[in-house]
Amino acid sequence: MSKYGISQEGVDALNQLAQDLYTLGSDIEQSGNKLKSSVSGLGDQLGTYEDKINDLVEQVKNTEMKSREPLVKLSVKAKDMANRISELINSGI
Repeated sequence: MSKYGISQEGVDALNQLAQDLYTLGSDIEQSGNKLKSSVSGLGDQLGTYEDKINDLVEQVKNTEMKSREPLVKLSVKAKDMANRISELINSGI
């Protein structure tokens, strides 16, 4: 597990971690949307499998939403931690 020191480098690293987590969540969401759009664009070409594929896409989207929420929460916590460390640094500790 990484350790983030009470230093500007620690603040910067936590801010980067927060941004990376948030970006990952957004990327997952965009990929899910792209998948849904791609499958929707195929429509009748999917034939008898269309309903099954659409059900699977919905399962993927539901899983994506469930996984995105914890990533956002972790991002917020990392940002909060960075702010706390920054306050410690600014107070002279």
